[in-house]
Amino acid sequence: MVSSKSICAVILMLMATTLCFCEFRVARQAASSCGAGAQCIPLRSCPSIVNLLQVPTTSNLLRVREALCENRRGNLRVCCNSPLTAAPTPTTVAEGALPARCGISLSSNRVFFGEFPPIGAYPWMAVLGYRSGANGGVEWKCGGALVNERYVLTAAHCVLPDLPLEEIRLGEHNLETVPDCTDSISGNRNCALRHQSFKVTSRSQIISHPNFDTRTPVSDDIALIRLDRKATLNNFVQPICLPDAQFTPKSFLGNQEAIVAGWGRTEQGFDSNILKRTNIPLVEIERCQPLYNVRLNADQLCFGGVGRRDSCNGDSGGPVFQADPRGISYLIGIVSFGNRCGEDPAIYTNVVPYRSWIIQNMRP
Repeated sequence: MVSSKSICAVILMLMATTLCFCEFRVARQAASSCGAGAQCIPLRSCPSIVNLLQVPTTSNLLRVREALCENRRGNLRVCCNSPLTAAPTPTTVAEGALPARCGISLSSNRVFFGEFPPIGAYPWMAVLGYRSGANGGVEWKCGGALVNERYVLTAAHCVLPDLPLEEIRLGEHNLETVPDCTDSISGNRNCALRHQSFKVTSRSQIISHPNFDTRTPVSDDIALIRLDRKATLNNFVQPICLPDAQFTPKSFLGNQEAIVAGWGRTEQGFDSNILKRTNIPLVEIERCQPLYNVRLNADQLCFGGVGRRDSCNGDSGGPVFQADPRGISYLIGIVSFGNRCGEDPAIYTNVVPYRSWIIQNMRP
């Protein structure tokens, strides 16, 4: 038998801060009981079940219970893609360089409104560290987004030749604590896995767009960084989805605002050691042009300018993203530059025009 405590442990592991109210027992199924077209696979590998656990209502937990097919020493497996779990799953990308599974976080982006997201909320976040001449340490000055297990996407101005980029971290939340932990309302202490650290020892790991800062000032502000080894994907480290070629930010967002996250400067005037996020509205580029003394182009996006919600110094290279109705997150833009933090809308690199360039420059 699988106890109710096992189910609660799975939910806490997936959601980090969710309270568990389940009191029922779950009967074990044989793997052969899965319906036609379904496979008995690890629970975490089934996006539709993960989506159900993101909203742990009694009805959803019952559906999870009925989908269980095996319990190997507490490691639960479920019948995936059965009629019980018919929630949509991420689209498999044809290009081999892009992951088939992406954009999945521990929690639903749609329920976050505070400035500090829960641990593991945005597992594609990367933070870039630069060698500090003052104390020989590392200063965290830019962000990025994991797009497959080997590559981080960031801004070209974050990887200029004269910048001593030294380290990249994935699965990070609080730069000062190891591991990162949070206390739930029930008093349980939930901790993330230790962050993963990658060294940047050669310029050959960095591919900046060849037109950076040439067509117009700060144009084509995008770059790829190849990690020195493959990232270990887990609940706290996952790639974000790249939009397809037909993707348009305005149509995708509709009435939603996008999300920008990073460890950059706050309204108090100093960088944050804890990952922060905020919602920012999309603004027509024509409305932004008068605010800048450089010519903006069609491959740039403009976000912000409302209620002092903005990216700022230290957020450069970080992702702007949002989830679709299934809860799958897509990378929309990359933080590029701005005027006055929290006042004027800022400029972001539109990811869609660079999709082919990104794919063509990634290797196994």
